[in-house]
Amino acid sequence: MVEEYQLPYHEYVPTDPSYEDMREIVCIKRIRPPFPNRWTSDEGLQQMGKLMAECWAPSPASRLTALRVKKTLVKISQSHDIKL
Repeated sequence: MVEEYQLPYHEYVPTDPSYEDMREIVCIKRIRPPFPNRWTSDEGLQQMGKLMAECWAPSPASRLTALRVKKTLVKISQSHDIKL
């Protein structure tokens, strides 16, 4: 089943959001886009979602480094036979 594509944050901001609209949603309210339902049934996509969420930590010091992201992506791609 293919889910209909929607722009991220479509339920929170107008079709053509301003910088302030996005700042309010992402920086102030710290809302993140949801993952598609189908990601819950695929281990590789679950791992990708977890990695993405770790990159969204509010504190910059808590976020993953670029090297950690790269190593994790390589590990996920190898364990699920995904070509990057």
